[in-house]
Amino acid sequence: MQSLKENILRKLEQLPEPALQEVLDFVEFLSRKLVTAEESVLAVAGILSGSPLSAEEIERELYGDGKGTP
Repeated sequence: MQSLKENILRKLEQLPEPALQEVLDFVEFLSRKLVTAEESVLAVAGILSGSPLSAEEIERELYGDGKGTP
């Protein structure tokens, strides 16, 4: 059984030059999409990496300390 990459390469060899350009454009699009998705996940992970807050700490963070200062 052929690997997926071998199968793709075999199909690519049969395509005319204009179609190969379209394939290249699509592969570049997929690469950018993957990088963007990974960056988004890492950005969120960085936000979530702190220690968990207690209910009281969340209240204080949202509404302040009750003395008019958050």
